[in-house]
Amino acid sequence: MRNLSIKKCLVEHIDKVFEIDKNSSCYNWTKQMFIAELNNKNSNFKILTLEDRIIGYIIYQQILDEAEILNIVIDKNFQQQKFGKYLFEKTIDELIKNNIKTVYLEVGQNNKSAINLYLKYGFISYNKRINYYKNKETALLMKKIIIK
Repeated sequence: MRNLSIKKCLVEHIDKVFEIDKNSSCYNWTKQMFIAELNNKNSNFKILTLEDRIIGYIIYQQILDEAEILNIVIDKNFQQQKFGKYLFEKTIDELIKNNIKTVYLEVGQNNKSAINLYLKYGFISYNKRINYYKNKETALLMKKIIIK
């Protein structure tokens, strides 16, 4: 893809990440939540840039041989252009290289495009959290077994 780069998120990126999250997601995080992930030794917080402009981010945690994707958001002006797919694929590739055996995530049951992406990559739904989000939407718990 054109001039795309995935980089470690730094504290100076938080305002832009917060803005993208606020304008492009209905599951909004606070700035304090983002800063906590920057400071969490188990978290990997990365930004996706297009020609040096931040257009998305992903946060995931690795503990031993498991990983959990906590959040992945693409700026609303860049959605439906395969940037989310690119960031997701590169993250899964990195997890495989890190010998992760199982990847977990949760997704709002109404987020059909994300659910379809996860299913395409072999994730299965294994449980639900009813009325989990602030808007009372149910969260689907999904996982992918990479290495048995």
